[in-house]
Amino acid sequence: MRRPYFILAILCSLLFSGCEEDITVEVPKGEEQLVVEGHIEQNAPPVVVLTRTVPVFTEVSAEALAQSFVHDAQVSITVDGKSYPLKETPSVALSEEVKELIAVQLGLRPALLSANAGFLFYLYTSEELKGEPGKSYRLHISHEGRELSAVTTIPHLNPLDSIFTVPHPNPEEDSLRQLYYRYSDPDTLGNTVRYFTKRNSEPFYPGRFASVFSDEFINGATIDYPLDRGEPKGQAEVDLDLYSYFGKGDTVTVRWAAIDQAHYRFWFTLENEQNNNGSPISSPNITQSNIQGGLGVWGGYGVSYHTLIIE
Repeated sequence: MRRPYFILAILCSLLFSGCEEDITVEVPKGEEQLVVEGHIEQNAPPVVVLTRTVPVFTEVSAEALAQSFVHDAQVSITVDGKSYPLKETPSVALSEEVKELIAVQLGLRPALLSANAGFLFYLYTSEELKGEPGKSYRLHISHEGRELSAVTTIPHLNPLDSIFTVPHPNPEEDSLRQLYYRYSDPDTLGNTVRYFTKRNSEPFYPGRFASVFSDEFINGATIDYPLDRGEPKGQAEVDLDLYSYFGKGDTVTVRWAAIDQAHYRFWFTLENEQNNNGSPISSPNITQSNIQGGLGVWGGYGVSYHTLIIE
């Protein structure tokens, strides 16, 4: 059964466009929980955003978002037997490079991390720790008697063979191109990835409808397959005639990230729930968190980048 009352507070920041119709619904209160949105990738510091769950029908405002952040928690990451404490930091105090990284990992517009966002965005991080492929990272959070934990790994990089484009099937749209990737899957079942795309100077965005893939049906094979252009979360409408395409002259960069199984299951089930929301024929779905004692995700990324200029 779905949880009717709670949503991930960090995802609220993606939903500034909503329905204008006034609806009154009596929803019973539930127990407040803590939500983790945390990531670590190779050669980059860990990022952990800690928030409280908020009622589904709470007005999404700057004040509500500011109040959802959990302050003064004890957050640490243990790797190779050593524990690294994470310091609570407002995003405006971070370098532009780290802010861009956070925006990519969380699928946010970078403006939400700036001083002009209308509220301060808080996170926990450490400059002493950088991710390494092949290692496991145990997250521990303690706050007001609550204990949360999770483990993730940074898989070894599994890059694409190449990226290329093909013309739009409609000859009248000859300026548009569909992006494809060629990928050789290792002969070991269980490889999973999450992807993002960047167009010219835009930020990286994950795939709108599906940003994760597994090798369940292609294990050990080499495939050529289309890759939709990533889109910012929270867009009210999508032009399906133009969705997923790039244009002539665009510089396209694909961020192809190996992730472990628990990390994959979180995004796969979350995106399924978002895509099926409101459908009368959809199957029941529960987002599969890997956080013990709370909600959300703690995930590692083994990232490779691939760039193409569309002539």
